[in-house]
Amino acid sequence: MLETIQALQEGVTVKTVLENLKQREKQFQQGVSFAERGKMIQRLFPDVYASIIEKAEHCLNGFTVLPGSSLPHFIGNPVKWHENIYHYDEYTYQLNRMVHWRTMAEAYSFTGDERYAKKIIEEFYHWIEYCPCQPLYAPDGSLAVEDFGGCKCNQGIWRSLEVGIRMYRTWPYIIHHLIDSGFIDETFLEVYLGSVYQHAQILYLVAPKIWPNADHNHYLMENNGLLYLSCMFPEFRDANIWREHAIHEMERSIEVQVTEGGGQIEGCASYHNGCSYWFALPVLLAGKYGFEMSEHYRERLKKMLEYSVHATRPCGGNSSWGDSSTYSGTLSMGAFSYYLAFQDSSYMKNALCYYSLEDLMRQIADQIWEVPDLQNLAEQLDGIEEKRCLPKEDTISWQKGLKQVFLRTDWSQDAFYVMFGCRTPVQNLHAHMDPAGFEFSAYGRVLLGDPAIYYYKDDENRRHLKSAHWHNCLTLNHEDPWEYRGSWAYGKQKPGDILNAARDGRLIYAVGEHRNYEPAVHRRAVAIVDRKFLAVMDILEHVTPDSSVQINFHMDSHCVMADSEKSFAVSVDPRANVAVYSDKRLKPSLVPAKISTKNDVWHDTMIARFEAEHLSEGRHAFLSVACPAPAGQQAAEVTEVSSELLDDGTVRFGFTVEQCSYELVLSGNVLSLCSDRIEENGKQ
Repeated sequence: MLETIQALQEGVTVKTVLENLKQREKQFQQGVSFAERGKMIQRLFPDVYASIIEKAEHCLNGFTVLPGSSLPHFIGNPVKWHENIYHYDEYTYQLNRMVHWRTMAEAYSFTGDERYAKKIIEEFYHWIEYCPCQPLYAPDGSLAVEDFGGCKCNQGIWRSLEVGIRMYRTWPYIIHHLIDSGFIDETFLEVYLGSVYQHAQILYLVAPKIWPNADHNHYLMENNGLLYLSCMFPEFRDANIWREHAIHEMERSIEVQVTEGGGQIEGCASYHNGCSYWFALPVLLAGKYGFEMSEHYRERLKKMLEYSVHATRPCGGNSSWGDSSTYSGTLSMGAFSYYLAFQDSSYMKNALCYYSLEDLMRQIADQIWEVPDLQNLAEQLDGIEEKRCLPKEDTISWQKGLKQVFLRTDWSQDAFYVMFGCRTPVQNLHAHMDPAGFEFSAYGRVLLGDPAIYYYKDDENRRHLKSAHWHNCLTLNHEDPWEYRGSWAYGKQKPGDILNAARDGRLIYAVGEHRNYEPAVHRRAVAIVDRKFLAVMDILEHVTPDSSVQINFHMDSHCVMADSEKSFAVSVDPRANVAVYSDKRLKPSLVPAKISTKNDVWHDTMIARFEAEHLSEGRHAFLSVACPAPAGQQAAEVTEVSSELLDDGTVRFGFTVEQCSYELVLSGNVLSLCSDRIEENGKQ
């Protein structure tokens, strides 16, 4: 009791806080109690109601979904906060975010069933007893920053990220939902406030030391936690200081983390969309607690949705660059975050061109209690599938700050689409080892894919998923472009960048270059040609004698055929397929692999690895042509694949597709095309 009182303003008691809190909750809820709000949700969004109730019943019985399993599993009764059944750090982290508490709190507001409230309160006291915070300061009096940065902190339970997430994602909702239940009394609030104060100290003192440059998505969640608790409990002595600090750091974060092109600096689509919510939350809180975010902040937040649109594949799902899940943290999430912040549903109409209404509703269900006007949301969603509309953005987006390019032929679901990136050194360790890598989709599905995330566990699977050998990348001598030290550790990287992105008549293309195989320099051009096929052009300078080169194509099919004599590989799938042809110096081999679509889910795939050995010293060029085919049709055959290096540095690439000869000319960073029809008698 004494510690809690000392954290409050002079003369303020826990009883005073409880009385004030009940009054503020009425203001926060805009005169509509959460029980009344629950009735509105049940009436307006019955599927959301049913989904939450189903999950809450699992939680009541001690079952929830956590990293390591895509199915609900038993977490203990009481919860085994320290038991990591999958030997996976993310399991402990997410268990101690207590998302299952929020689910049960929502169920309480829906039903008034005190079993949910009682279960939360019991688990709260159990957690307080068995998961105490370690000291904030080291024995020498210095701030124990390192103790809050990972698994050192009570097995990760008091990692600063979990501290932040608890304070914005779950703990406030215990108050919001249970304030009138009779379970939020002075005894509970005394313990609750004492722990909240410990959380605040970590977020205010430690988090800025961990992220001094404000350049990571974790820092957004940490400052949202500090902002939320300071708004909810202005009776803390330092509440105003915390709030001003959190607002300042969120303003600084959007300046540092969001490029002029609108992309979050980590360059991972699902994290970008997650950040769109974390940046939207202060705008939402500003409306409820009476403060302002700057106009610059709001405009930069709006810009983020342009990146979200470009990072969406025509066939649905995110471009799975780095640690991006294909089907979580989607455009639907970004679009709904935009609605929360600005009450504008236009991006939800875009999202429904690529995602189902069910996907959008899953995103809405997670945040529906935060919607200021449920009736307006219901009206916006009424008939929204008939109102969906394609984006009006350009079909090329060169994200210069992220060293990424998005290319597409149009905004339809069958469009040809390429994401191409050459970002080295990487921004942070969510990035994979994929310099000058790409992914390619056409005819409604991913054909040459990115392996994505699967999980963060530091094992051989994680190494495969992050390595260049499982990406659509070129490698030399079967080596990684830089040292892989572990799931969250790389060695030094050399420079790389996008040099050009352009449209030139029948070409849409991009050019990138990196130096991670020095002395060799790798330049790659990728081009969608005639809206029919993808040309991949690789130039190597300063190759050391007797080197070997591998050019990997990650086919999103488990069945692939290859022919060494003709130097091609083709997927065999009842859906759309792709055939890759190279010049005959490159011989294909097939390597089993995996692609993940969301956490803890992956499927079998095959890499077509084209290799040439015993390269001579100097300069080399290689051409590969990827020909997609719609379901039920065969890919076009490519012949006469060749490349010619000219003394002035220009490279000519030649090939023939369906009686049409093509010549692509790469001069510096500019690509041009000429082609001639071949008549039946063989004359041009």
